[in-house]
Amino acid sequence: MPRLASMAGDAPARPIVLQHPSTPLRDAPDPDEVLKQFRIIFRSIKRHFQAIERECGISGSQLWALSLITGEPGVRVTELARQMSIHQSTASNLVESLVRRGLVERRRSNGDQRVVELHATRTGKAAVRKAPAPLEGLLPDALRKLRPETLATLHGHLDELLSTMKARDRAAAFVPLADL
Repeated sequence: MPRLASMAGDAPARPIVLQHPSTPLRDAPDPDEVLKQFRIIFRSIKRHFQAIERECGISGSQLWALSLITGEPGVRVTELARQMSIHQSTASNLVESLVRRGLVERRRSNGDQRVVELHATRTGKAAVRKAPAPLEGLLPDALRKLRPETLATLHGHLDELLSTMKARDRAAAFVPLADL
């Protein structure tokens, strides 16, 4: 059944037939055009991560973690996980790989020996300095630059898209893009 709306004003209200909910908009883009936009986004992200690997020898997620540790010496793994919107175990694995490469070191807090703080080494700081920007990745950087109303609209539309997909891996929400 079509949706109805009435006009306000001096004239008596009479129903105006709006577009039926199942009728596509005349100006709606072809789904293939939207698919192309996703392809551009995914390929751009992939190429950025490849550039990071070439320049720094580490993954995009490792660089993001390293840049946060460099910017906030003494940060804990739990805070790192929160800032990156990932599971704490994923953050711990990132830190472990950075420690093995000599880019990060763990130190016990002077105030509480139970607390482990993270610090970038000189080599780690040098890797961050030579890394291609944005250090957090193209998509997080772009999303942070959107106006709040645009971000809210995008969030709603992506929720709608996800709800129509037959297979969804919700665990992927907590995995860095570079590791997908």
